[in-house]
Amino acid sequence: MPKKMKNAQEQDYVTNKILAVFSLCLFGVMGLWYVNTLLRSNFMLGLRILSVSRWVGVALVVISLVLMVSDQKKGRSPLRLFAGRNLLVVSVIFTLLAILVDQEPVRMIKLCYGLLPAIAIYYLIYHSYQPEFFTVATDVGVGAALLIGIRLAHGGVIGYVAAAAAVVLAFLQLWGARKRLSGSALPAGFGPHSFQVIAVTTVLMAVMVILGAVLGQTSVFYLLCVSAAYLFILAVYYTVKLM
Repeated sequence: MPKKMKNAQEQDYVTNKILAVFSLCLFGVMGLWYVNTLLRSNFMLGLRILSVSRWVGVALVVISLVLMVSDQKKGRSPLRLFAGRNLLVVSVIFTLLAILVDQEPVRMIKLCYGLLPAIAIYYLIYHSYQPEFFTVATDVGVGAALLIGIRLAHGGVIGYVAAAAAVVLAFLQLWGARKRLSGSALPAGFGPHSFQVIAVTTVLMAVMVILGAVLGQTSVFYLLCVSAAYLFILAVYYTVKLM
């Protein structure tokens, strides 16, 4: 196959995967909304649906494993949307979410309302943007997740644990970035000022989590707004760099 044709096929494959992920996340949110509505009108039926969903997820995992083994034996092209590997990832995520929602429906459904769109957005960033932006976006996402944890736990000891975790993660990120981006030959997708951008983002998010732990859960909403605004500015910057 000519190189240009192969590249075009890979681009189509990636585009189809992004569309598939967004569609699945959309259907997931709609399904959760339906179950949440059902829990208010017919609680037992809603719980039964959640319980059945766990076993459906397990069955999908088994089917995906069988299909993945079959793909390897028959040497099928990996550039297929319904390849066993892709189905296995979807099945595992579906099963984990089904188990979590079944354990604590009300809180986990609300959490998944934000989690599923976040998965779709990060998948888009991973495939469409520079690895540098994906790294800083992940840092913002981890900081936001810790802030949400403080909010759900109503602060207290959990807040200080989250703050300590943010400091440790920031140190590890700075150490890893310094080691990886200190030489003249930078990895593909990383610019000459990558370390500075990653360092500022990492420290900023650690400070945000510490403030959330100290100021309490009432401050989390405003800190999340600041984090979202910062990520939006980065998104605009890296989008311009792609042009």
